[in-house]
This record gives sequence, C-alpha cells and structure tokens, in this order.
Amino acid sequence: MGRETKTKPIKNQDLGVKAKSARLSGVSIGLAVCGGIAAVETVKLARELRRHGAVLTPFLSPTATDFVGAAALEWACDKAPIQKPRPSVDHLEAFDLVLVAPATLNSLAKAAAAITDNVVLLLIASQFGRKAPVIFVPTMNEQLAHHPHFKDIKKRLESWGAIFTKPTEEEGRWKMPETQALVAQILETWK
Repeated sequence: MGRETKTKPIKNQDLGVKAKSARLSGVSIGLAVCGGIAAVETVKLARELRRHGAVLTPFLSPTATDFVGAAALEWACDKAPIQKPRPSVDHLEAFDLVLVAPATLNSLAKAAAAITDNVVLLLIASQFGRKAPVIFVPTMNEQLAHHPHFKDIKKRLESWGAIFTKPTEEEGRWKMPETQALVAQILETWK
C-alpha cells in the first residue's frame, strides 16, 4: 500500500507583488474605478498600492470596462471586481479608505448630489455616511474641469471630508499622475 501524501496548494506567484514598504499594511481600500481613459492606469496603481501592503477590493462603474478589463483588475488586485450591487452588499463594507481613480466629472457631480445609481456611487455614499476617508483622483478634459459647477462640486465633497489629489495637467487634460507620484500623494495623505 502506498502512503498518502498531503500536497500544499501552490500559490500563483504571478499574483504576488514584491513589498516596498508596510506603510499601508492591512489597510483595506475600496478602489472605485470610473469610466474614463485614465482607467487604463488603475492596473499599475493597484499593483503599486499592494507593494505597500494595501488590501484592495475593486469596484467598477458601468462604463469602466469600456477602458479597462475586469480580468486585468482582478489580476492587479488579487480579487474579482464588483460591478453591480450584490446581495452581500459589498458596497457597505467598512473600508479604511475609498480611492476613486479615475474620478470623472460625471461621477463627482453624482457623488456630490448623493446619487447612487451604480456600485461605485453606492460605495462613495456609504463611505461618506461612515465619515470615513475618500480620496478622489480627478481626471478630465480641462474644459470640463473649468465648468462653473466643478468648484461647487469639489467644495461640497471636501466639506464632507473628501481629499483631492493633484492631477497632472498636460495636452489640455487633467491626467492621473504617474503611478509612483500618485502613490506618494496617497501615502502622504494616509499618515
């Protein structure tokens, strides 16, 4: 008779990241991805946040997948994205931080009006209701950034405790900063 052997499950090394610091060790982040071309940067952003110890749960607005694939974000976050409200009400989870990247004018305006017509907006509203941190990474065409109502939107969200990162302004657009610079802004905010 042969001996029974126990085999250890093999962890997929491709999903792992090499630690750079423990500054976000165990910090649960709801990564809210809105539908804009800057969404393509969120894969790199998620991986970099994980290198600092963050535990990410991705949420996708209905148009986010027009710009970034759910499979790519699942790989980057090591967790499947939430795309619709579910019976488990994931959007009501108590995250240490909600990071909205990219934050489009559409989503910012809806968040400021407490409109919750998708899972990303439900997540943001829930986080504000808990008086917990929300960081917005605004990305948009400068014409939209100069819309007269944008200042009011930003002021209202900041009055609720929201923090806005500084965008990179080039080619007539507000773009997401380079990944390293953006993570540095988040780490500075998260002291």
